[in-house]
Amino acid sequence: MFSIFKKKFNAERSLFDLLNEMEKNLENFYVMDQRQFITQGYLTDAWDKVKDLGLIKRHETIVKYAAVMEDFNNSLKAYKEFETWYTQDINRKTPETARKLHDMKNALDAKLKGMEALIIYAGQDLEREMLQLGLLKS
Repeated sequence: MFSIFKKKFNAERSLFDLLNEMEKNLENFYVMDQRQFITQGYLTDAWDKVKDLGLIKRHETIVKYAAVMEDFNNSLKAYKEFETWYTQDINRKTPETARKLHDMKNALDAKLKGMEALIIYAGQDLEREMLQLGLLKS
């Protein structure tokens, strides 16, 4: 019987963790957008804990949010790895590799453009669910 309460508490805690990550990711977006410089990836730690919950699965905005965050982080990682490889040896600095690095950077910038609305809509859907569950007060 206690395991039921523990699972419910863990699920509720994980929802708060996801909402907190969304708020931090929105702040991170604003910093990167204002600076016009991508400084870091987005937080995604809470997603694994909540991705199988029914209330999460029924909101396309939240599922899409997680997929876009993961895609952005993977693209950023690939960009940074290529940039490191590119800068380690002068012989790697060719017009072709410079264009590839530039294209990767432009792709990251393009992905950043739609993040604000995506994070806000997903956060609103999560907050609505948490309000209905009585986890948040209006």
